[in-house]
Amino acid sequence: MSMEKKRKKKNWILNIILIIAVLCFVGSGGYLLKYYWDGWQKEKDMGRLHDLILTDEELSGVSESTGTAGADDQGGQKQTASNRYARLLEQNPDFIGWIEIEGTKISYPVMYTPDDPEYYLHRNFEGDYEYSGLPFVDGACSIEPRSTNVIIYGHNMKNDTMFSHLLDYRDEDFYKEHPYITFNTIYGDGDYEIVSVILARALYEDEDGFRYYGMIDAASEEEFDDYMDHIHELELYDTGVDASYGDELLTLSTCEYSQENGRLAVIAKKR
Repeated sequence: MSMEKKRKKKNWILNIILIIAVLCFVGSGGYLLKYYWDGWQKEKDMGRLHDLILTDEELSGVSESTGTAGADDQGGQKQTASNRYARLLEQNPDFIGWIEIEGTKISYPVMYTPDDPEYYLHRNFEGDYEYSGLPFVDGACSIEPRSTNVIIYGHNMKNDTMFSHLLDYRDEDFYKEHPYITFNTIYGDGDYEIVSVILARALYEDEDGFRYYGMIDAASEEEFDDYMDHIHELELYDTGVDASYGDELLTLSTCEYSQENGRLAVIAKKR
């Protein structure tokens, strides 16, 4: 083969490689653009849903027109909470409450489908497929009557949506700036104080070890204390806050990639 033919063949191969590289670059760029566009759109959707929550002024109008009880007793609090979320419940009866951490991007509806616990793992509020899904309550938990520990799972999304910002709690200074969680449900409002931030693993079924998601209802003070002892052993730093038997716990859980099946969990108690 002449040198000219070899040169042309070499150039042809290089051109093919260049075209493939350009296509890969464009494809990757398009994927990233869509990924972050979806995240932006998700935030817009969450804002729209949040706008459906009735304000205190609107609630007052509902109470006056319906004659519902005031919020100075348990029955009144439940009625007020239910009224506040009436428009969200009308759109989707799987809605159970709203989770929010002031000063962060975490402000989302929480779903509850005990018969199909992971239904919203990859579904949006309308029930359509969406990879980021929505925060949802562990199917073994009960909201009313309330379990000792209510566990809420959410994805760790790279576009800063869902529970990705829970990983900020690895920094103790971030915890000090955001020590409280609000989880208001259709049955009543709830403010929680963070007790511990832990790194743990989701264990295989046949694997021995402590499951931070394993205690839903404490059958005894001993069981509760044993659970909290394990939590404190795993915590990243000492918050100076502890929980006692009888406290209502709230656990927020998301994926964390420093270990196999890694999880970061924030454990809080009702104030």
